[in-house]
Formats: sequence, structure tokens, C-alpha cells
Amino acid sequence: MAGKIMILSVPESDGDVFDRIISVLQPLGISEVSEITPKSSIQIGELHIDSSGHSIKKGKKEINLTNTEFQMLYFLAMHKGMAMSKEQIYEYVWNGEYIFDDSNITSHIRRLRVKIEDDPANPQYIQTVRGVGYKMAKLDNDNW
Repeated sequence: MAGKIMILSVPESDGDVFDRIISVLQPLGISEVSEITPKSSIQIGELHIDSSGHSIKKGKKEINLTNTEFQMLYFLAMHKGMAMSKEQIYEYVWNGEYIFDDSNITSHIRRLRVKIEDDPANPQYIQTVRGVGYKMAKLDNDNW
């Protein structure tokens, strides 16, 4: 699904409101399960991300990432093909309010590219979306 991600929290006492929302979304191919269930394993090109094992492989080679780098990569992979703002990345990785300091995110993305890209100057996986942030590219042999 391209576009925005919306999370709704509806008290159990408002179950019929939740059911009405779902009935409107289902004809559009949107379901509450597929939208909120994280993937334990993501394959993008040669890159294999295993969230349960907290590991990354490119081909057969294990790639060592810091926890912050892993969280950024996993977040972008979960939203493959979608432009994610620096604010969205910051809020996911650091679970806090965005302080409008792009240098922290930019430096982590630069280090990630060095570790996962064949040519970090011409990235195949993590692409810059000017004026927005970053996105994980969709590649031919992705598994979802």
C-alpha cells in the first residue's frame, strides 16, 4: 500500500465503530492484520533481514549492524517503496519526539549504506527522496 500509515486505537467498548471502519477499508484491500503485523523475515534483492534473530545477510555474508542501524534498516524495509520522512524514521528508531536535527539520521544512513551497498555513492537499496527522507527500493526478487 502506498501512502500513509494510520494506526487506530479503539476501546473495546467501541467495537461497532471499529467494525464499521474495517468494513469501509476491506473493499480497498486493506486489512487490520496485514497493516500491523511485522514481518519476521524480509528479502530485498540479496539482502535478508531477520528481525527475530536481529541479523542481516547480504548473500551469504553476515553484516554487523548497530541496534540503531538495524532498526532504521528494518523500518525502511517494512515500508519498502514508500518514502519515509526523517521524522517518521526518528520516531520509530528513537521512540521520541523529532528534534529537527537531520545530521544524526543522515550519518546513520551513510554508515548503513557503507555496510550494505555495493557502491554507497550510488545506492541500490536505501534511496534518498529529496525534500522528504529515504525509502527502501523495490527490487526484482523481493519476497513481499
